[in-house]
Amino acid sequence: GHDQDTEIAVVYPRSGPEGSGSDRSPFVNVDTTTVAGIDRAQRMGFADSGLAQAIVTPFIYEANNLFTSTAKGRIFTVFRHPIDRAISLFYYIQVADWEPTYSPELVNWSLEDYAKSPLIENNWMTRQLSNTLEGDLNDDHLKIAMEVIRRKFLVGLMTEIERTMERFERYFRWTYHVNPPNQEACRVRLLQGGSNTNASGNKKDKPQEGSEAYELLRLQNMYDLQLYEYIESLFEEQDEFVQDIPADFRNIDATCCKCYPATFPPEGFTCPLAILN
Repeated sequence: GHDQDTEIAVVYPRSGPEGSGSDRSPFVNVDTTTVAGIDRAQRMGFADSGLAQAIVTPFIYEANNLFTSTAKGRIFTVFRHPIDRAISLFYYIQVADWEPTYSPELVNWSLEDYAKSPLIENNWMTRQLSNTLEGDLNDDHLKIAMEVIRRKFLVGLMTEIERTMERFERYFRWTYHVNPPNQEACRVRLLQGGSNTNASGNKKDKPQEGSEAYELLRLQNMYDLQLYEYIESLFEEQDEFVQDIPADFRNIDATCCKCYPATFPPEGFTCPLAILN
């Protein structure tokens, strides 16, 4: 690992079988998925280094400390309907024996059992966005969560994943620089199915609205359901952010560092390294 590195830098961790010839993706040598990692990244001058185009973290309040007046950020994420999220999480923890919190007895639970248990999450989105992880919630917490989203987030929707991806590309001016035809094909595969799609035919049915399971989940997500309605409306409003940017921006001025001869953007680009050993 690179947790003992003393200087901020781009690294190329191996991501495939040795000798496969597949490309290594570049990363910055910090871990923003933990609070300690965020603190370390801040001390190392992560934001002002300009080495990363995006970070991934569940800690939005702590990650705010990473940025400076000369290196600001904008949060973007894809939201999922709270009931769908709760159902998916239940079926995940039933089989995720690789997780440290895995409990074998969950295999025999019903969705109703889960919704009645202490394991069920309560208004997860509202708590995260209002920074209120414990205790009771009220309308003020919902208002805080809505305001945080309005001021800080470029929102996407799982139910509108194609429009979401296109909006992110246009807003952040993302273009292809490695191999545009291959990257476009990869994009299509991910948006139409993705690496996490349930291809085994074991997809679970969603409980009907008004059923016991649905109502139990709804009671645990009263604020999140209101928040999600607001996010849906904001998604439509934010279309104005990219009105003047072409829909296929990802292909405009695209370059191909894997082609022969290779082409590069004026600002320069480091081509991903192949895994050879």
